[in-house]
Amino acid sequence: MTRRVWCFANKFVGTKKVYMYGLSIHVAMNRTILLAAVVAIIVVIGVVAVLVYRNETVVQKSTGSTYYPVTVRDASGRNVTLYTSPSRIVSLAPSDTQVLVSLGLGKELVGVDYYSYLLLKYLNATSDLPQNVTVFSPSISPNISGIVALRPSVVVDELGLIGDYSTQLSEAGLTTFYTNADYAGNYTAIEKSITTLGKLFDRNTQAVELVNWMNTRIHSYESQGDTGVAYLLWVNPDHTFYTAGSNTFINTILNLSGGVNVFSNTTGYPVLSPESLIVGNPQIIIAQELTNLSYTLYMINTMPGIANVSAYTNHRVYVMSQNLPTFLLDEPGPLSVYAIQMINLAIKGDAPSYISSAWVESELNVTLPVF
Repeated sequence: MTRRVWCFANKFVGTKKVYMYGLSIHVAMNRTILLAAVVAIIVVIGVVAVLVYRNETVVQKSTGSTYYPVTVRDASGRNVTLYTSPSRIVSLAPSDTQVLVSLGLGKELVGVDYYSYLLLKYLNATSDLPQNVTVFSPSISPNISGIVALRPSVVVDELGLIGDYSTQLSEAGLTTFYTNADYAGNYTAIEKSITTLGKLFDRNTQAVELVNWMNTRIHSYESQGDTGVAYLLWVNPDHTFYTAGSNTFINTILNLSGGVNVFSNTTGYPVLSPESLIVGNPQIIIAQELTNLSYTLYMINTMPGIANVSAYTNHRVYVMSQNLPTFLLDEPGPLSVYAIQMINLAIKGDAPSYISSAWVESELNVTLPVF
């Protein structure tokens, strides 16, 4: 019997004809020699198969775990190392929570601050979080024992918000990572914070997509203009007020909206006197709601010298409700791009004097993208 074969050996009884790679070779061998040869060949094949399997296994394992451990420098200047992919994240700042959800990490958030949850609630996006997510009540100091109980892989927070409590978090054995977008001077700094978080959480591609999404909307919403705008971040009982200076992202939003910050001669978030408002003489006043609308209007109406301000006499005072509109302008996250459009509509006179969440939702169609 003869047969063409494309393997290294085949067994016959008595006389054997073997075809190797198309060459016909007549081989005569007894049963014992043939069996020994076949066994040897089978052993060789087995060894080769094992080596191939082991090699493929090693490649697969290394491909799946090469990203971690990773070391990333945070806003405090510390090098933070994560040794494995973090599956339990706590976020204590709305700006950071926006980014983490957009990067597709919402289901890994086991704990968030109250304001982060409130923002997602305004957007009808709480389903992006786990159903059993822990929401920490508003407090000046973080609930360290509550955070520890969640056994987080890492705690993310704004350096400007955590303050001196950062030491206590570290002493509690928590791995912390701090951003600093609150002190960003422009969108470039905000986007840098996004790419840094993308690097920490192995979401580099998603971070690039999020930055591109922001830039597309910035270019779509931006407008040129020279309308003088005063932003009253908060008005104190003595009528002094907080505002935003030239090196803040809020100043950038005002400029991109077609306005000019009348307090651009200041930096940071200074406290100014009512006289500064008179000297600045803005054409538009945008104020954050204080407790409620009535009290906010009372504080503005009773501000010394307010009758000499152009925005006041021309009825160009806009109050942003203390929920979604304020979040858009005050939080240095992806959603702040919508503030450009919101302020632009106010400058053009196309916004109501009371800018509510309902109006913003209907006019701006605010959505938080998830990549």
